[in-house]
Amino acid sequence: MIVTSETLITCGFLAVLTVLLWRFVRNDRAEYEAFKTLDDSSERRRFYRKWILSSFLTFGVATLVILALLGRLPALIAMPAEFAPLAERLQALRDETSGARSSGFWIGFVGSICVIAVLSAFMTGIGRRKAKQVVLGDVQPLLPRNAAERSWTALLSVNAGLSEELFFRLLLPLLLATVTGDALVAFTLSAVIFGLIHLYQSWSGVLATIVVGLVLTAVYLASGDLWKAILVHALIDLRGLFLTPLLRELAASRGKRRAA
Repeated sequence: MIVTSETLITCGFLAVLTVLLWRFVRNDRAEYEAFKTLDDSSERRRFYRKWILSSFLTFGVATLVILALLGRLPALIAMPAEFAPLAERLQALRDETSGARSSGFWIGFVGSICVIAVLSAFMTGIGRRKAKQVVLGDVQPLLPRNAAERSWTALLSVNAGLSEELFFRLLLPLLLATVTGDALVAFTLSAVIFGLIHLYQSWSGVLATIVVGLVLTAVYLASGDLWKAILVHALIDLRGLFLTPLLRELAASRGKRRAA
């Protein structure tokens, strides 16, 4: 087996990222336990701000820096050659099942995601305002309690869509594919790691996040555009952390006005 300098450099980056992710998960779990005890909204907003910055630096900035050092910044726009065989298989499957080969398919797909997000949030927030929101994992404490908190959870959602997709759908699979030589293995491992960084949500949250990660992987590979996975990820988080809480609050206010 011949070990190239590129493989050694990649292994070095993976070692650094392993330490970085381990510290991120450890700190995230400890901070979330502290966050769950808070009632003061200003303190809760402080945690939101800290998490946004931490995620942006750990995933977004780290991705840009490492891609630049590797000379792979074009991968932000054009899918890396390492992913091409797997992407072609998924795109062929997409075309066989949908019969669509144009951008119209993805316009319809993303549009459908938007409609589903709005309708499901409406049904949860307005139609069932007295019912507890159904969530997977220990994320209930994370939901905003007022308008000021919703502004930060909206930013948290957008940042997660951008930073986490750059890291878990581009950088990490690229490094793993370079070492393993197999894009399928690389994306599967990346989806599992993506789930594990959400360990603060409990194991049910981890499993749910792994499934979401695999779906986002399929969106990226089948479309060939990372921005589509970023958009879908942001919409999923915005639905849970911004839109549904907003609609539930509007429904509660409307109920109080009727009662008065």
